[in-house]
Amino acid sequence: MERVGCLYRVSTKKQTYNNDIPVQKEACKKFIKSKENWVLTKEYMELGVSGYKLGEKERDVLQTIKKDVCDKKIDVLLVFLFDRIGRREDETPFVVKWLIDQGIEVWSVNEGQREIKDNYDKLINYLTYWQAEGESEKISIRSKEERIRLTKQGIYFGNYAPYGYEMVDSDLYSKIGKQRKIPIIYEEEAKTIRLIYELIGLKQYGTDKVAVYLNRKKIKRRKEGCLWDSNIILEIVRNPIYKGYVSFGKRRRNRDGNIRKNKDTWVMADKQNLDITIVPEELWQMANDLIDSRRRKGERILRLLSGYTRCGYCDNHIIPKGKTKYCYMICKGKQKTGECEYHKNYRIDILEAIVSNTVKKYLDTYKKIDFRNAIVKRIKRREEKIRLLNQKISYSKNRIVELKTNIVSSLMSGDEEQNKAISQEYNEEMNNLKQLNEQLTKIKDEINLNNQEINNLKEYIPTWSKEFDKAPLEIKRQILDKLIEKVYLYNDKVEIKVKYPIYTMIVKENI
Repeated sequence: MERVGCLYRVSTKKQTYNNDIPVQKEACKKFIKSKENWVLTKEYMELGVSGYKLGEKERDVLQTIKKDVCDKKIDVLLVFLFDRIGRREDETPFVVKWLIDQGIEVWSVNEGQREIKDNYDKLINYLTYWQAEGESEKISIRSKEERIRLTKQGIYFGNYAPYGYEMVDSDLYSKIGKQRKIPIIYEEEAKTIRLIYELIGLKQYGTDKVAVYLNRKKIKRRKEGCLWDSNIILEIVRNPIYKGYVSFGKRRRNRDGNIRKNKDTWVMADKQNLDITIVPEELWQMANDLIDSRRRKGERILRLLSGYTRCGYCDNHIIPKGKTKYCYMICKGKQKTGECEYHKNYRIDILEAIVSNTVKKYLDTYKKIDFRNAIVKRIKRREEKIRLLNQKISYSKNRIVELKTNIVSSLMSGDEEQNKAISQEYNEEMNNLKQLNEQLTKIKDEINLNNQEINNLKEYIPTWSKEFDKAPLEIKRQILDKLIEKVYLYNDKVEIKVKYPIYTMIVKENI
């Protein structure tokens, strides 16, 4: 019997909740029934996974399939269409070739078997995925162009209603026949939107001051328990939907999240929609002009403690207010609610001196700390693991020699069933030996890394304290990055949370 593994994949979360997966499953199971010696052994599902955007190593299910192939758990990989395996011309053809090289039959319900017997087969295999990748690119471009076209017509594409609106069914339908939802004004929240624009545009409040005002008035955000802050206020003020224009492309994705794009590049509706207009266009523009006029000019000032300081009472960021060395450190949490206990407002130059002196004292203590003991203990634990692994490897090698002898005996006896069983056990033991050797290599690498860590500590710790004083700002920040996680400020002390694994302790300096 041929053991069949079925791979089902959909590229988007929306497809997950439609009929795409059931259609693929039903088609694959029907196809298996048409094959006399096939039996469904395992099903692999990728939900909302793009075969174009994600590479082979980023797809856990594909890695599971490869492992099962190595473990001899399937003989056939069946998909609804070959592009379910992937859509990348630089990777997918080689994944398919690797599967075939391992003795796996690769089948598609709609396209038959993929074989690679000669150069023509290699060319067809490559062209299949070159075409699939090109199709993905074209779909992406078409999708973006269609969204731009519909946005200009005033059609809203968001899945969720912005604050001040709620989503309702409309009489519009997408190309695939899905009923579109449209935003309508939700008056209870719209009152808050109007208040925000009036505070900024007419009373010239800043976004921080608006957030404090709303929090003190106990005006709730939609998400229960969340307070207003300057970023949320800025998001609202910048959004053109409140003046009646839907928009698209305000942000772009990168690996750190979403980044706001320049508003000159936004795609906006050609005409104002009065049905969704909450504030007059003049007031919207007035509020945005005020924010533009108050934007920080030039580059952001980088300070020694930028990004490190937190409030010890509310855990919010503590930031400098002003641009000179004499500016004060204020709590963002207190700005939002006015209720934080923090009131010290350290002067930035004094605080930097306190932290610098504390860090230098802390660096001096490194000379007295024997870090080697902690690392040597780690090395000893790993050496014990190596001893146990070597025992397992020795047993596995002996077992392999024994199985080789049994294979020869079974061949001579002509017992095919026995030979097949012993061969399978031999393959499993070979794979087990491979995994044991990989574990051994990994642990040896970790020991080498630990030894290197000892050498680094011995080399750098004695010089850090001396170098810190005369180092330029960027180097000082690099030293801080090696040592500390956060600097917590209280009214009567500064607490430095030190990073693990160098040493785990809290250094306190009373003020």
